[in-house]
Amino acid sequence: MNNMDRRTFVQRTGLAGLSILAATLPHRAAADPDPPAGANNSSAAPGASPEPDIYAFQLGGAEAFVIHDGAFSFPGIQPSFVPEAKPSELQELLKRNFLPSDHLALSLNVLVVKGKSGVMLFDAGASKAFGPVAGKLIRGLAHIGIAPQDVKTVFVTHAHTDHIAGLVSESNGPAFPAARIIAAKNEVDFWTADAPNLSGMRTPPETKSQMAATIRNLLGGVKANLELKEPGQLTPEVQLIAAPGHTPGHSLFLVTQGGEKLLVIGDAVHSYALQFPRPEWTMAFDVDPGLAVKTRSKIFKDAAAERTTLLGYHLPFPGIGHARAAGRGYEWVPKPWAV
Repeated sequence: MNNMDRRTFVQRTGLAGLSILAATLPHRAAADPDPPAGANNSSAAPGASPEPDIYAFQLGGAEAFVIHDGAFSFPGIQPSFVPEAKPSELQELLKRNFLPSDHLALSLNVLVVKGKSGVMLFDAGASKAFGPVAGKLIRGLAHIGIAPQDVKTVFVTHAHTDHIAGLVSESNGPAFPAARIIAAKNEVDFWTADAPNLSGMRTPPETKSQMAATIRNLLGGVKANLELKEPGQLTPEVQLIAAPGHTPGHSLFLVTQGGEKLLVIGDAVHSYALQFPRPEWTMAFDVDPGLAVKTRSKIFKDAAAERTTLLGYHLPFPGIGHARAAGRGYEWVPKPWAV
C-alpha cells in the first residue's frame, strides 16, 4: 500500500462500507468515517459505542476473551441474506425469535486466548476504516493488558474484509508486528490470483471487483508475516479444519486447552435465527453457495451430536454456544454467562 493515505485507500478499494457487503451498507462511511463532535449516536447501528464489550472466560485453565469489535446493521435483509427464503418464511422466523422484520444485525466477535505459546487471536476485526461501528479490537486488547506487539499468532478463518482489515495498522503496516498470521493456503491463493472466480456470488460486478481489490491489498500489506497452511494440526493447541463454501479456503479452528475444546466457526453461519433452523439458506457473498450449505449442515450435525462448543464470528455477542437438533433443522443455544 506504500504511502497511500489510509482514507484514500479506503475510498479507492471500497473498504469503507464493508466491501464484502457494500450493496447493503450506507455509503456515508466512505466519505466521513468519523462522526461529528457531539453527534448523538443513540440511533446508530449496534456496537456504535466507542468502548468494546469484553467477555472473559476460562478455556481449560487458560485465560480467554471474546472482544466485541463492533456490529453492523443491514437494512433490507433480502437479497443479501437468505435469498432462497420466501418472505413469509423469513418473517415467521424473525417473529418467532423476537427480531425486527426490516434489518439484520451482525456482531464481530474476536476470540483471544492466552495460551502456552503466547497470545492468540482468531480473526482480527474490521478496523476503524468502517467508522464508529467497528474497530474496537485494539482498545479491547489494551483493557485486558495486551499490546499489539504482544500478539504472537493471528489465525484467519477467511479473508473477507471484516475479518482481516484489523490486521493493518493506521499507518498501513502490520497492526500486530510480531505476530505470525496463519491462513489456509488455498484461501490466500484464491484472493491473490489475477482474477479470482466470483461467479457464484450474487452481487453486482462492481462489488466483486472492489472486494477482490480490497482483499488483495490487505493481504499484501501483511505479506511478510503471512504463513499459508494446509488443514491439520498447526500447534499443540490449534487445528485447522477445512470448511469451504463461503470462501474457497474458509477454515474452522479447533482450540484445545487443558482438555477443553472450542470450535471457531467463522462465517459458517451469519444469522442464528435464520440459518440454524434452515441451514440450506445462504447469503449473497457465498463464493460457492451449494458447498456452503453442505459445510454448514455438516458442522451443525457434528456439533449437535458431539455437544461441541462453538464460537461464531457474527453470532450475538459473545457468540459462544451450542447447536441443538430441532425438527428439520437446528437451534442456537447460547452459553449462559454464569453456570
